[in-house]
Amino acid sequence: MKNYFKKYYVESICLLIFTIYSLINIYKAPLLRSEYNNYFIKQCLWIILSIFFAIIIYKIKFRLIFKYRYVLYLINILMLIYVLLFSSTTNGIKAWIKIGFITFQPSEFTKITFPLCAIKLIKDKKYLKSLLLFIIPSLLILLEPDTGNFILLLSIYLYLLINKNNKKIVMILLISLVFLLLISIVSFMYYPKIMIKLFNGSLYYRFKRIVSFKNNFQINNALIGIGSAKFLPIPIKSILIYIPEGITDFIFAFNLCNYGVLSSIILLTFIFIFINKIIKKYKNKMYYFKKKIIGSFLTIYIIQTLYNILMNIGILPIMGIPLPFISYGGSSVITYFIFYIITNKKISSIEDMDNNSYKNNYHKVLVDKHSFDYSMEK
Repeated sequence: MKNYFKKYYVESICLLIFTIYSLINIYKAPLLRSEYNNYFIKQCLWIILSIFFAIIIYKIKFRLIFKYRYVLYLINILMLIYVLLFSSTTNGIKAWIKIGFITFQPSEFTKITFPLCAIKLIKDKKYLKSLLLFIIPSLLILLEPDTGNFILLLSIYLYLLINKNNKKIVMILLISLVFLLLISIVSFMYYPKIMIKLFNGSLYYRFKRIVSFKNNFQINNALIGIGSAKFLPIPIKSILIYIPEGITDFIFAFNLCNYGVLSSIILLTFIFIFINKIIKKYKNKMYYFKKKIIGSFLTIYIIQTLYNILMNIGILPIMGIPLPFISYGGSSVITYFIFYIITNKKISSIEDMDNNSYKNNYHKVLVDKHSFDYSMEK
């Protein structure tokens, strides 16, 4: 791990800052609701677990992860099915598995298991198989309904499809999505009973929240808090205003109105630095598999971060999209830590098998070396 910290010290500092921001905000959670009394301790445990899993993943050879990628995907699908059949409903959603005092959200892990399986299929032009791998978890996630994670999974799939040779496929997929969206809007506006019968009212409720987000209590209180924010933090044992879901979906607004404008500027600066480092890493990688792994992480991190912040300031509808690494929630924190560590793993063995240009370049180097040696002997 020493080599890791030397190589990725800037990213490590950013992650440390995100963790500090997460904990100082969740420390104030009991001031929002008495039910949040143990959330600070829980988040500490989630962060410790995230680091523990990240270290394990970092130590495991990527060849082993790649070998069992479909097993991991299948386990993820079984957990999504279990959620729909047996889990209890929370806030109108069936999305969590509860084991003792621990709850986790299987839809979060699809951000890792899906791209691990889909990257090679798309590279080998097995588009129907990759589409099937996308459709199965997407339908299960929509039935929960968890529109936020569906959008992120869709973003990964579109990113993986986009290259020089796939323009027609991407266009067909986008047209199909627009068509499905139009059908959903028409059903919501003119045939709500059909939508309620098909999805047990949960998807209809989601559409209603999205359409009427401007008149939402969460948004109104978040905007009042942002408008009343001071430049410096207010006392640690007080909050400026009550913001529902202030430590999850609205943690950016919660941080802004309680820890001040300066605090949020510092946070945004570190987010920008973190994104910039990942982009540089993405540009430096020439091999397909590594590039697509980093690109998948970068895609969802940027989209999720931007969406959460714009949602907090009332520009985008409420979708239940937390702020990565910062919002309360074990599943999200663990997923992002593991995915980030995977982007830093050496996966040259997979690249060697799957990249002809690498083999050709390697062969060329050997030829050049032999010719050089031969000339020296003369």
